[in-house]
Amino acid sequence: MKSKLLFLSMLMIVVLAGCSQEKEATENEKNMSDSVGNVKYTEKKPPQLKIEVNEEEFSAALGGYAWSYFDQEENSMVEIEAEAIGVSELVGDRNGPIVNTSTSIELQFEEEPISYQVNIWDSTDNLKGSFKDVVLDGQSGKTIYEVVATWERGTGYYVFPLTIK
Repeated sequence: MKSKLLFLSMLMIVVLAGCSQEKEATENEKNMSDSVGNVKYTEKKPPQLKIEVNEEEFSAALGGYAWSYFDQEENSMVEIEAEAIGVSELVGDRNGPIVNTSTSIELQFEEEPISYQVNIWDSTDNLKGSFKDVVLDGQSGKTIYEVVATWERGTGYYVFPLTIK
């Protein structure tokens, strides 16, 4: 009788140990699949923005941003907030393409944002207005444009100059 009881006890221990290992393996597989899903979120900065002016492209400068990304070493999401200098300092003496009010301007995001707005600044960092697109009417000379774009993972601030004739 004692041997049967001992045998049943051993059998129960083996079955329970096997179940707990299966649960652990299932949790490890789930964590690995979560990590694989986050691999596409490993970029540490917002996507690039290119400006197309009359079929010619140039890159906007990335200013400040608030962004989250998946850190593979830490196996977790990380959030970064980066501040930048004023828009006129960020543009510096860089001259933008010469355009007029009928010029075609297209914003080309590396990854399409949820939303964006376009701010117009003067050379002394005074905000002149906020719009849904690049507005050329009413502007003249070197004009600084700031695009504030928002994605699920954060917000990026981009600047570029245009010379409006």
